[in-house]
Amino acid sequence: MQIKNKMSCEIRSEILGSFHGITAEVVHHKIWNEPSNALLLHLPEQQQTLSGLRGYRKVSVVANCHIPQPLWMKLHDPKCDWRGYFRQVLKASSLEGGLSLNNATILSTGVTMDHLAWSEAAYEGLWAMAFVTAGVEGNALRVGVDTGRHHNPIGTINTIVVSSVGLTQAALAASFITITEAKVVAIEDLAVKSSYDPSLQATGTGTDQIVIVSGRSEKCTYVSGHTKIGELMARAVTAATKEAITKRRKALYI
Repeated sequence: MQIKNKMSCEIRSEILGSFHGITAEVVHHKIWNEPSNALLLHLPEQQQTLSGLRGYRKVSVVANCHIPQPLWMKLHDPKCDWRGYFRQVLKASSLEGGLSLNNATILSTGVTMDHLAWSEAAYEGLWAMAFVTAGVEGNALRVGVDTGRHHNPIGTINTIVVSSVGLTQAALAASFITITEAKVVAIEDLAVKSSYDPSLQATGTGTDQIVIVSGRSEKCTYVSGHTKIGELMARAVTAATKEAITKRRKALYI
């Protein structure tokens, strides 16, 4: 028997802005009486995406859902109906009716959307945007060096990148390399250390996730640091990641 998640009726929608036809909405609500929120990126039409969690999917909305700290231990509890919760978040949108898990790709994080950061890089009609939440205080690690155990169940850098160009499946996959490298640049610039061994420079957390959204203009078959669109993705990701980490640090420690 699954425990149904209950969202309160005190739901408030906040529109962060519209970017190249993409509308960014934050849905504020409560789940099991805990304040929470979720980012919904409404795409102008169904677009191809690649997610480390859901794989290749054509969707109309990308979501990043905050899981409040008191509920962290329930995240992997099979008795808790998290899919039902995600459905409720989608239905709570003030912009679009009929959203379902079938036309969405969803991430979750212990970081509130109050600490969300976004950045855009553009060049002669090409552009890339990155929307990032970053919690590095609990399980930052140096990949391949630190062992795979948790200090904190939730501590995640979630990165959503939207590109102006149409990306083939190969280009979507290749962009993960560029996005990850750009994230590491931000982590190094801010001297984020491993939670397991503070003498080591971190490269990420143990639960980082990426979603890349293909655009609608000319087709791109390859992404790397040598391509202009790869450069733009990297610049947007590094800037947004640095801002997200900085906002989170200020909120927690100042």
